[in-house]
Amino acid sequence: MSPRMGITQEKIIDTAAEFVDEEGFSALTIATLSKKLNIRPPSLYNHVSGLHEIQAALSVRGLSTLCEKGIQETEGLEKEVAVLAFARQYVQFVREHPGLYEAAFSQMNEKEVSVAAERLTEFVQSIMSRFGVKEDEMTHVVRGLRSLLHGFGDISNKKGFQRKEQLEDSVSYAVRLYIAGVQQKEDLSH
Repeated sequence: MSPRMGITQEKIIDTAAEFVDEEGFSALTIATLSKKLNIRPPSLYNHVSGLHEIQAALSVRGLSTLCEKGIQETEGLEKEVAVLAFARQYVQFVREHPGLYEAAFSQMNEKEVSVAAERLTEFVQSIMSRFGVKEDEMTHVVRGLRSLLHGFGDISNKKGFQRKEQLEDSVSYAVRLYIAGVQQKEDLSH
């Protein structure tokens, strides 16, 4: 059976990305995606091997987009300004693409996903290395920053911030405190 005209792997992944942002990553099935594409579920298998392949592609897309946008946002920026730009972009991505963000960390055992995750980690390491973080502490510093940003995005998506203060101001404040802690730690260890 030949693939249906107009349906490509890219279109499938684009549609899946839109779907998970609207309905949630856990709502993605072959049936729901086929319906969104206006094709029968068996026809989807002419283009992909199954749901796992789609989920892995979404994971790669989410991680790659976070990394690429981070690189763009921080290009030419120094130290704290670069980290703050990355932080704003990260939280904005989580808020605008909640399903794709969830997908980003769903298939970590897949090789192509691991490569994309490592690229994101290396990028975050590159902006945090500007603070003199020792190699043996870098993993902890990167995990801390990513956890901080994940928390802001996740709580925001769940409508957990109800005060009048702007979320972006809170993100900047918390990231500045985090950077100050990282710098103080480095100052104390010299």
